[in-house]
Amino acid sequence: MVSPTLPQRPVIAAAWERARSRGLTPTDRPEPILSDVADADPLLDAARPVLDRAAESLHGSSTALLLVDHQSRMVARVSADSTLERTLADAGAVVGADFTENAMGTTALGTPAEIRGDLVINSGEHYLEQFRSLSCFGQPIIHPSTRRVVGILCLTQASARMNPLSAPLVRGIVSDIADRLLSRSHLAHRQVITAFERIAERRDFAVAAIGDDLQLTNALAAALLAPADFGTLRLFLDERDVPSAVTLVSGVTVDVQAEVIDGGGRAAVFTLRPRMEPVPAGSLATPAAVGTATAPTVAVCGEPGTGRTTRAHTVVPAAQATVVDVPAALLAGTPIDLAATLRLARRRGHGVVIDGADLLDDRALQLLQTAVTSRSPEEPPLVLVTGPPESLSPAAAAVIARCRRRTTLPPLRQRTTELAALGQELLDARQPRLTLSADAADSLVSQEWPGNLSEFAMVLAEAAATAEQRGSRRVDIVDLPADYRSTTRASRLLGLEQAERLAIIEALDVADGNKSHAAKRLGISRTTLYARIRALGIR
Repeated sequence: MVSPTLPQRPVIAAAWERARSRGLTPTDRPEPILSDVADADPLLDAARPVLDRAAESLHGSSTALLLVDHQSRMVARVSADSTLERTLADAGAVVGADFTENAMGTTALGTPAEIRGDLVINSGEHYLEQFRSLSCFGQPIIHPSTRRVVGILCLTQASARMNPLSAPLVRGIVSDIADRLLSRSHLAHRQVITAFERIAERRDFAVAAIGDDLQLTNALAAALLAPADFGTLRLFLDERDVPSAVTLVSGVTVDVQAEVIDGGGRAAVFTLRPRMEPVPAGSLATPAAVGTATAPTVAVCGEPGTGRTTRAHTVVPAAQATVVDVPAALLAGTPIDLAATLRLARRRGHGVVIDGADLLDDRALQLLQTAVTSRSPEEPPLVLVTGPPESLSPAAAAVIARCRRRTTLPPLRQRTTELAALGQELLDARQPRLTLSADAADSLVSQEWPGNLSEFAMVLAEAAATAEQRGSRRVDIVDLPADYRSTTRASRLLGLEQAERLAIIEALDVADGNKSHAAKRLGISRTTLYARIRALGIR
């Protein structure tokens, strides 16, 4: 029967209310909900010798020690009293049983997890009648490194009230278990750190090390991985099934390799390589366009230097293209006869690349819009190269909007996760024996690159030449031009901060540097924007 009033102690009364709200009644005898507790091995390894020693001192008493993990699943039961053993087994205190308050009501195993503190529960204070012949004292086990609750230790005895001398005994046992956890954690940490340092010597790919309570990254991994990505990697590690490639929260697809660390618990070092095209001779890799090869009209948009002309010629090879270089024609004062050019290309069976199409006058853009609209799928592609969509005039934007395929190449300042790898690929194309040092890679990541890939290629070529002149096989920070040697906080930001930094940079780009407009676009105050610009190292 349910007592007419709640227990006098507020902590017990609150636990009873929680049990009632979850549909339990005192006369219930729930079947234990069992689960596999193999993943609790680190806790058991630390606790088992301590529990064995404690069991010797409890011999001859009607006392048991019960241990649950951080999910309140029972992982160990130690007792020398056969009668108490049977009582506990009949009440569902068996290995694998769920002892959360949802499952078993108010106990010294589930309730301490709810309140994150130690607790005495005397016989009649148990919510379920099946436990009321027992009195218990439970104390959480806090991991010394992570400060997380890793388990609950409970001393149980067949009596109406708990012996007050039981609390110091339990606290001593918990302290010994925590010490062993710390010792094992230090050993596991050393193993993880050693493996990480060995693999992270090069900086042209991302390296992330994950342990039970440890997380390490090099600069590229810190920029590449969001908090949710670490959760994904931990899941792969737990399931011992690491795929060869994964798409991150940012949308970047990376090739993945994992080296599981023996003896390090659930620990591994992951190497992550963003996917990109090989570097063509004389240019840098840019993200691949999908489906552009068969489209009759293609727009390739981006800032100057992002590789947009190179991208255009992946659609129409230079040998099969009639090219209209609008900036060059304007500088030379050469008239552009667009209609005649399109007719000539049709007669030759060529595709057409109009580089700098957004610089054409309105009359030429109207003609070009007609050509785009009427282009037949049977004809070779017509490719328009322009600036970013947000920078286009209404007439140019109307032409681009009518292209069957559109690709916008991001500026280099939005591709920080690829910079170290791009730099190493550029060095490989020049001289395979050259490597990029960690400091030089960090310095490259910290730059804004207004000239995009063109500027990047020029800087790496100068740095490589300097390194070769001094007879070095490694391009170091001293080999970079003087203006590119400074590192900033940007190269050390975590994944979430990098995402915030990129969002602010993009908003400033769209707003042409107007901070009031950028703040409005981001939904924050101008004061907050100024503070984040300073904190995130945005120039």
